Amino acid sequence: MKRKEVVLFMTVGTGINPDSNEAGYKKLAKKLYSTLNKIYPNYVIFFASNVSKHTIKYIDALFELDGDEFNEGEDYEIVELNNIDDFNYCFESFEAKIWEYDYLNEKKYQIIMDYTSGTKTMSAAMACCGMLYSRDLISVGGDRSKGEVSAGTEIINYQNLYKIYDKRAIMRIRYNFNTNRFQPCLDVLNYIVDMNIHKDSLVDLCKGYFAWDTMDFSHAYEHLKSIDLNYMEFAEIKNELKKNLNALGIIVNSKSQNLKNCYILACIINNAIRRAEEYKFDDAIARLYRSFELIAQIRLEKYNLMSSDIDIDLLKEKGLRQEFIDELENMREDGKIRIGLIKDYHLLNELDDELGKYFMENESKIKDLTFKRNNSILAHGLDSQSKEDFDKFLELVIGLAKKLDKDMNKFLEETRFAKFDLKLDINNA
Repeated sequence: MKRKEVVLFMTVGTGINPDSNEAGYKKLAKKLYSTLNKIYPNYVIFFASNVSKHTIKYIDALFELDGDEFNEGEDYEIVELNNIDDFNYCFESFEAKIWEYDYLNEKKYQIIMDYTSGTKTMSAAMACCGMLYSRDLISVGGDRSKGEVSAGTEIINYQNLYKIYDKRAIMRIRYNFNTNRFQPCLDVLNYIVDMNIHKDSLVDLCKGYFAWDTMDFSHAYEHLKSIDLNYMEFAEIKNELKKNLNALGIIVNSKSQNLKNCYILACIINNAIRRAEEYKFDDAIARLYRSFELIAQIRLEKYNLMSSDIDIDLLKEKGLRQEFIDELENMREDGKIRIGLIKDYHLLNELDDELGKYFMENESKIKDLTFKRNNSILAHGLDSQSKEDFDKFLELVIGLAKKLDKDMNKFLEETRFAKFDLKLDINNA
């Protein structure tokens, strides 16, 4: 038998009714023999029932007639299937051999799977197994004018499953997108070949949200506005995408600095929530801390004040207590007075601002939260934060954000990332 480095899996049916004579076995053997001679595999694995395995002895005889040998154990083996109508049983039998001849074998073979013969269940199970493991699937076609493929007309049909693989890739992309794993989405997109899938827009989608997740608002906006929202792939997230585009457009283009800052604040809060959904609570709380600080900074801008360079003369004009002003003066370095989060809120309180008053009324609770954050491994300590720590900090930040601007719920909604509706379990594959 001529050989190449190929292992051929073949389902074997009887090809005949149980009461038929040996002619039926011989007829099927000729068809299988024809396939073997067209592929010339290095080794063959026949999957057969107790009845249908008798067909294989006639294949042996056909090789002998051609002056060749076809020896069990050397050229082929028979895997007997005891339940040919049990899909899972058949699938696992095929799968076990894929593992044996590929993953557990030092010598790697090309595995070809012929699902032409056998019961309908056997054929379906082999086709599914081959698809799942990305193996070459073949079937035998030819002249069917007499109801079945006529001897001598057999043609090997290699099944191109690219559409199925691409659809499965889209499901993986949707799942990864929903879990904020945008780079793996781009990696999967590289393998899609179906021209009917709007690959460029999907790339823009993933690059856009990746940029947004890293606070690169300009690039996020450029990518997302390049998407054609009328494409079928975006039908279920079209409305969310429009809201997201509106938010990014304001951050990038609005002339109102306060409006920009409020949308950016909402982005950071939602970013923290995404990290918490990934159980990265230290990371999430670090973002909440920045949100907490930004709230104060945004409000100070209302008074033309910057925490990175406090204007003492302006504070005097506003009639702040001299004792507080002296305290700030003692913080001057390199000609500038820079204050941190706690002092920001103290200053707002001196300005008789609502946020400053809220801070002072809840200072003990807030300092406890910030103390835990400061001892986080991502701040100045070695402690790990919990979901409970995050939830308490989130409640504080959102409460303050809503006091900062009455439209904060709108900002938070428009900066919440779009999500696909994963209706099928296979989306988790």
